Amino acid sequence: MTLPTALVIGPMKAGTSWIYQYLLTRQDVCLPAGIKETFYFDRYASRGDEWYRKHFSHYDPSCHKVIVEVAPTLFHSSDAPGRIRTSLGTVPLIVTLRDPIKRAWSHYMHLQRKGFTRKDLTSALEHFPEILDASLFDAQLERWCSEMPGSPLTVLRLEDLIADREAYTQALCEALDLPFQQAPEHLGETNAGGIPPSFLVAKLGRQAADIIRWGGGYRIVNFAKKVGLKDIFFGANGAQRIKPTEDEIALLAERLNEQIAWKERLYRSPEA
Repeated sequence: MTLPTALVIGPMKAGTSWIYQYLLTRQDVCLPAGIKETFYFDRYASRGDEWYRKHFSHYDPSCHKVIVEVAPTLFHSSDAPGRIRTSLGTVPLIVTLRDPIKRAWSHYMHLQRKGFTRKDLTSALEHFPEILDASLFDAQLERWCSEMPGSPLTVLRLEDLIADREAYTQALCEALDLPFQQAPEHLGETNAGGIPPSFLVAKLGRQAADIIRWGGGYRIVNFAKKVGLKDIFFGANGAQRIKPTEDEIALLAERLNEQIAWKERLYRSPEA
């Protein structure tokens, strides 16, 4: 049994679900068995490398070129770089960015959909600092480069995926040292956030799924999704999507002011 040779570290709500779905269509990529994210390097490190290895026990060197986990919660985790360095060494890292305000709002909607909070945005920012932390791209990237100096880091952008999916896929394949393979036409962004039909039902559904996953019951969770229980708990296709008000946009812009200026430099075309 072996461990990942590359990681997609996030952040959340910036296109990582698309990356996962794309890699899932390939026959030459080994992903965690039965689950998208193991949360090993941020939540479950105490379970040890042997527990983590079991997720990749199906690895077959005759067909798999790389072993990858798409783990978007790692981006804003202060403990993740050190744990990854200890367990995996210097592995390629892939980051996919998005407009920081849109990403932060989508993160907030994700927490709503999963039953973490019913608080208004101002209160949620206080109780869930990761809403902003995961949009502080400059500080987070600087931290990852500092703590993982030998790991090649590729930065992709969700806007590029929307504008030119083939070029985005090519860049992803190059980062993973994979031969280019066209993404299926039907492949689209998934895992949208929104307001669930019932906060209490969403909270109970999330807690039950977490307990089952903790015990290794991935097949049970996957079966529940297949028969439509996910839509019952959290709402179909992102539940009721809510757009931010002008005041909410202004609040996020104020909190992410320096980040927005950095984003404008990052996104500026070479000709500008």
